[in-house]
Amino acid sequence: MSLKSKQYVIVGSKIFQEEKLAEITDSLEEPEESIFYADELNTEDFFTVIFTMPLFSSKKLVVIKNAEKYKDICWLMEKSGKSESIIVFLFESINKKELKEAEENFTIIQEAKKNKTGIINEITAMFNEKGFRLSKQIAEEIYILCNNDLSIVKNELEKVEIYFNYAKPDNETEILNIISSSRNESIFKFIDQFCNKNYKNAMSSLYRLIDAGENLDILYSMLFKRIQKIYLYKINPSLINEHTFVINKIKSNKKLWSNNELAEVIALFNEIDYKSKTGFKDNTKGLINLLNLIAPNSKRFSRYP
Repeated sequence: MSLKSKQYVIVGSKIFQEEKLAEITDSLEEPEESIFYADELNTEDFFTVIFTMPLFSSKKLVVIKNAEKYKDICWLMEKSGKSESIIVFLFESINKKELKEAEENFTIIQEAKKNKTGIINEITAMFNEKGFRLSKQIAEEIYILCNNDLSIVKNELEKVEIYFNYAKPDNETEILNIISSSRNESIFKFIDQFCNKNYKNAMSSLYRLIDAGENLDILYSMLFKRIQKIYLYKINPSLINEHTFVINKIKSNKKLWSNNELAEVIALFNEIDYKSKTGFKDNTKGLINLLNLIAPNSKRFSRYP
């Protein structure tokens, strides 16, 4: 994509936004990037960023996510149009007034409406690209399992890649079973309970998962990513690129953890990962060790909710 202007409005699903934003970013040479979330945007900070020159690059890229959640987005777009920064507003939906404002100052990139056949074909292409062949029937079942959300399908594909890191599935039903399993609420409950330092319920959830024969490698990987994102969000929210519902969980989680506590958990993750790869421990014991960090009688953390 060649840059024909300095301001963009991208309208469409999260996965469409990510693809088009990546095209804009790739067309620039190492831009200085800043990310704002419209539902918590501080206008003073925002205008300071867009009206100052970049320090370490010839280009400054400023991204506003969840733009439809800003109460006066037309005003914000109008003021932003005077900036020399490259500004990208990301909308999932846009009304006529906002679209008219965007047409005056911005290049509009809007996702075309897709029918069901097109969506199913896109899912099969996503999996085929990673070496997993799917029939249209299985692709449709995956789409339903993922609440008809392509961005969730993309996340599930990442989990399938983790699961089949060292071996390929014998058939497509195995792929469907993995997604059905990872969509199980118990996995997400455990992650939420751990990150909320709810030791008793997290321990109960973990043992239910063990008894059910769930693949704990997926759980372990997902938990590490959540803890890592909480840590990064505390440092700088712009480092996190996630769905709104996940961002809201991370915001809530960060209030319960100090930087030192998160660093200690990440250090234990690294220790467990090393011992697992060298045969001294497995991820089941590792997860129990991690739970011990949030136990009420743990001496390693100073306070608990």
